[in-house]
Amino acid sequence: MAAIRAILGNRSSEFFIGKEALEEVLTSRPAPKILHLATHGFYLGDQQLPVPEAVAGAATKAKPQPNPGDTAERRQAGYENPLVRSGLALAGANTALAAQQQERQDGLVTAEKILNLNLLGTDLVVLSACESGLGEVKSGEGVFGLRRAFSQAGAKSMVISMWPVPDQETKELMTAFYINIQIGSMDRAQALRHAVFDEMATVKKRYGHANPFFWGAFIFAGEP
Repeated sequence: MAAIRAILGNRSSEFFIGKEALEEVLTSRPAPKILHLATHGFYLGDQQLPVPEAVAGAATKAKPQPNPGDTAERRQAGYENPLVRSGLALAGANTALAAQQQERQDGLVTAEKILNLNLLGTDLVVLSACESGLGEVKSGEGVFGLRRAFSQAGAKSMVISMWPVPDQETKELMTAFYINIQIGSMDRAQALRHAVFDEMATVKKRYGHANPFFWGAFIFAGEP
């Protein structure tokens, strides 16, 4: 973040790091031109909640047969809301998890919470987080995940990752990406593309190979 801060400057940007990176900051600030979130992301696959002991006998006698495309029936069968399976962890998330407390501002920013943000006027959201681009496809529901949530909240474009990313190469790639944007001769998609190619060359020189794991995780989505 220090490198990005140096590029964007303090006068035109706000930075919240460590304990200052609260969910409340994300939800209370007006829509920024660029929203950069460097934190841990998560995506949980489809899972069925355990049946309470009080109704276990009834569930054994009459197992529900839900239609996979029917949200109400799927929830009755014990499935979690898909919108809470993708998210980002901000300050306080570990404390909330350890105390088994889930409150409105607990630091766990799920896709469901992001849908309530007002990002009209936000040109770019950068999620420098592991697997931030993943979601789940449900019949009749589309793709649930951070990508869809930020888009519906109003963000024009996004940079997201498709797998866990190494810190050093991510820092280098993001620094090059923001420098390309500041130069002003490229649109946002081109800025990422050039940064990716530069990082690929760096990785090849550093390790003797150009394994995409180190440079290929980030993709661009939305308006260039």
